[in-house]
Amino acid sequence: MNSGDGISKFIKAVLFDLFDTLLLVERVDDLGERCIKNVYHFLARSGINVSFNAFMKAYSEVRKQIYERVDKYFEEPHFSVRILQTLMKLGYEYSNYIVTIAKGAAEAYMEELARHVYLDEEAIPVLQSLHESGYKTGVISNFSIPEGARKLIAEYGLKNFLDVIVISGEINRRKPCSEIFTTALNSLKVKSSEAVFVGDTPDTDIRGAKKVGIKTVLINRWNIDISSAEDKPNFIIRSLKEILDLLRK
Repeated sequence: MNSGDGISKFIKAVLFDLFDTLLLVERVDDLGERCIKNVYHFLARSGINVSFNAFMKAYSEVRKQIYERVDKYFEEPHFSVRILQTLMKLGYEYSNYIVTIAKGAAEAYMEELARHVYLDEEAIPVLQSLHESGYKTGVISNFSIPEGARKLIAEYGLKNFLDVIVISGEINRRKPCSEIFTTALNSLKVKSSEAVFVGDTPDTDIRGAKKVGIKTVLINRWNIDISSAEDKPNFIIRSLKEILDLLRK
């Protein structure tokens, strides 16, 4: 897995996962709950008159149904879809007003999440070095609020160093689905054998990239045991800057 050899002299593109790869998320146990509570408070301010318990019951049922399709078909509907379906489950009729509220709820979720996201200090220097060395770079991310991810990419200065950005919520396909990877490859006009993908999750990042023939690098900052993982990466690194060393070998 880590033979000491470099990746390949034929590599033309280096692709990255976004969250917990280029952008880090604080280790907060109740982060998901905080984000959903922010959604609920937004809905209450918008005139949705239901108790938190009733909202959570309906939301949990809708989310379960969506995740079943996600697991089976690798679909990634926009986060606002689950809020829209939750509101309809609570008795609200479909309307432009409810659609607008659902979109606002996605913004509320993102607002809370963004408070706990920060830039890996090596991200910009690594991307800049890759660009200066002639590599194409990009992001392939599983995220159901794509406009929120793009906003973070821009705010943290990553956008100027990325040649392609593919977010699952925009194409309704998520890793490990092959389509999300081939979308990026086609945009960059590179073959799978000419690309490497860096991510932090074996069962989505590594599995999906390997399936289409992309060389894989697992960034394992917290020394997680992956011995039982079905999909082993070609290389393991502990920090982003190590990708530069692999490419030089």
